[in-house]
Amino acid sequence: MKTLPWFDRKFDFGLPVNMLPFFLERLEGTIIRIEHKVKGKNEKFLSEKFNDKWSVKQHIVHLAEVDQINNRRVDEMKAGVEVLSPAVFEPKDCNLWSIEKVLDYFRTARMENLAKYKSLSEAELAKSSIHPRLKVPMTAIDLAFFDAEHDDHHLLKISETISDHVHA
Repeated sequence: MKTLPWFDRKFDFGLPVNMLPFFLERLEGTIIRIEHKVKGKNEKFLSEKFNDKWSVKQHIVHLAEVDQINNRRVDEMKAGVEVLSPAVFEPKDCNLWSIEKVLDYFRTARMENLAKYKSLSEAELAKSSIHPRLKVPMTAIDLAFFDAEHDDHHLLKISETISDHVHA
């Protein structure tokens, strides 16, 4: 089945505060899900860009970069910034990194992201800012949901790469 491209997806925000623990559980679980997917796969396979698409390592590092952006965005929400800063990524040649380094990079970024969300007061969780691409107001709860959905998108892409090229 062909999946819906990420940029074609639509999201409903304005989620209640009591949904945050569910989204944080999903975000934390991504660490284990990724570790399970890459276990036993060789470095060359995990670094390979099949059909000129991202390698498994690139998907994982991208999720870490998104965590770093979301940490900044949560701070912006707390500060009452009207429009969140855009997502800007610094190119990294992560395909040269070992999978252990890639996993450590992701794990560190994710744990910082989770700690940031958990540190927010109810008043801070109620603050919202405009997402620069979606052009809609988002709270930290909405951002955590969006991030969890984004994780699932990339986890699916990793799974597709592995299942399509398992012989590699």
